[in-house]
Amino acid sequence: MFQGQTTRTRKIYDAIIIGSGASGGMAAKELTEKGLEVLVLEAGPPVNPSRDFSMHTWPYEDLYRGYGKPGWKQTDQWMEDTAGHFSRHFYVKDSEHPYTTDPGKPFLWVRARIVGGKTLHWGRLSWRLSDLDFKAATHDGFDVDWPIDYKEIEPYYDKVEEFVGVSGNQDNLWYQPNGKYQPAMALTCGEQLLKKGSEKLGRPAIQSRVSMLTAPTAAQKKAGRAACHYCGHCGNGCDVGAMFNSVSSTLPLAAATGKMTLRPNSIVRHIIVDPNTGNAKGVSVVDRVTYQELEFTGKVVIVAGSTLESTRLLLNSKSRQHPNGLGNSSGVLGHYLVDHFGGISGMGVYHTLAGKEAQNDDGKSSGVFVPRFRNLDAKTKHPKFLRGYGFECSAGARLSPGAGRFPGFGKEFKETVRRWYTTPVFMTTRANMLSRFENFCEIDPGGTVDAWGVPVLKIHIQHSDNEREMAKDATGCIEETLKASGAEVISVGGQMTAPGRIIHELGTARMGNDKKTSVLNKWNQCHDVKNVFVTDGAAFVGAANQNPTITIMALTMRACDYIADEMKRGNL
Repeated sequence: MFQGQTTRTRKIYDAIIIGSGASGGMAAKELTEKGLEVLVLEAGPPVNPSRDFSMHTWPYEDLYRGYGKPGWKQTDQWMEDTAGHFSRHFYVKDSEHPYTTDPGKPFLWVRARIVGGKTLHWGRLSWRLSDLDFKAATHDGFDVDWPIDYKEIEPYYDKVEEFVGVSGNQDNLWYQPNGKYQPAMALTCGEQLLKKGSEKLGRPAIQSRVSMLTAPTAAQKKAGRAACHYCGHCGNGCDVGAMFNSVSSTLPLAAATGKMTLRPNSIVRHIIVDPNTGNAKGVSVVDRVTYQELEFTGKVVIVAGSTLESTRLLLNSKSRQHPNGLGNSSGVLGHYLVDHFGGISGMGVYHTLAGKEAQNDDGKSSGVFVPRFRNLDAKTKHPKFLRGYGFECSAGARLSPGAGRFPGFGKEFKETVRRWYTTPVFMTTRANMLSRFENFCEIDPGGTVDAWGVPVLKIHIQHSDNEREMAKDATGCIEETLKASGAEVISVGGQMTAPGRIIHELGTARMGNDKKTSVLNKWNQCHDVKNVFVTDGAAFVGAANQNPTITIMALTMRACDYIADEMKRGNL
């Protein structure tokens, strides 16, 4: 699968795919299975699960008890907020990957440059969007609708869920559509109490839908994937394939066709444009390790490097035909940047569970979810904000017993910690951020470049009053829910996370029917350059409040069907 290093290749690939994560891996699988020959370019190193995954390593096996040598984050990875000692190699070194922001307007950019991308450590929550999201503008008058509706993407949601393996229930909520699920992971005792409390308030609470196998299909078993065995350390790499990632799922199937060339350590500088047609003819690459300059040629270029990296690439791909960046005749490229926000949370304890025998509560890495309950209809309309939020919740024993909450020392202190170890319940907010033109990224006007000389982004973003009012409402609703469930409330509130922290950045190359106000058409195809497709989160029109990955994969699968059909017709 590895392509030897040359300055310029003569080979013309059917498609060049930039990125190997959720979208890039899915594109590689889909196109190779349709008979296309593809080159997958990944900016980071390859992965060896037996060497790089640490799912069964306990903190006490490490000299620093899983925290790593003091100072490592401050020195190398100060922005990689979710990186831990056992997973830090999945993330970039911030010292090599700078970017800039406005004073007082932070953006926390968490990045993974490695084969598999962020699928190696993603949260796995897999929620479909509904027409409440796709047609949000029709619903509340803000911004514009997506150019697709739920019925158009529903068949692709089905295919993605069946392939990746999503565990969950059919909950029959019109605004949180059902899907093709394996059996859901059971709720803990505390999660069942929280569910009852939320439902007392008229707010349905459902088992989390996660891309983790509970009953593998024959095809999944054949691919070497096994059911989750509840070790609970998914973010350190899953070497049994229970958790969906590109390394265990899409890339091996693409490789098995013999139609994929995977080249890691390949940083794409820009997309090369044919001066005669204005279409893309290939990509310019610098090798991450050797710094060798390379060029590859392809009939189609699929940009799937994650929202901001993809946008950076398009903005850096200037030419005579595309002076403001590839696909940017509208001036919209880089604008409408959003991220979900969290940080508003609550914790309580259930006295009824005190002294209960500890179980493997945290092994399943899922919990209970309270879907959006505001602004669904006239009855649930909130007077101070548009759109809505949900709550991600969990309860029960954890790896850390939370001993810091208790005073004392010695035997009595240990008995107190053990007694309350099984009682905690946690709620945190996942909320919509409105898409606004003034939140955007651009190539840094100051000329900052990364360690390979590629110009970097300057990111301009801040929350609006709509998000702040949502946060106030969420704070009150968390307290209501904890009390209704019978919990003693220990803490409620917090600060909204800085944009970027939830790692759901979206929307900077939005799709739409009007090329004057959007970058892509409904097939993820650039309006200006018919053989360039952007299939990651950059294509989103709005954020909704649900995790975006399952929608990204469904859009990618749909775009690949379109690409294959257009190639057959001779249009690409």
